[in-house]
Amino acid sequence: MRGIKHPMTDEIYEVSNDGQNVIVTGDASSGVFTFGGQWISGDLKAADAHLCGWLGSERGENRFRDTDNRTRKIL
Repeated sequence: MRGIKHPMTDEIYEVSNDGQNVIVTGDASSGVFTFGGQWISGDLKAADAHLCGWLGSERGENRFRDTDNRTRKIL
């Protein structure tokens, strides 16, 4: 999976392998959210709806889901 680190919380936001959800991983917990930021499952119950939406948008898709167009990797 590819994603981005939230600039304020340091949580990692990644698009799921099937491209249908956003997985957010924090220090002690993680959660699965829709591209609208609505909680689906996991211990982490809140996510940045704007960042979830950006990852689900065409711009987010081109930058983080397409490996040929990726500019950064999360290590």
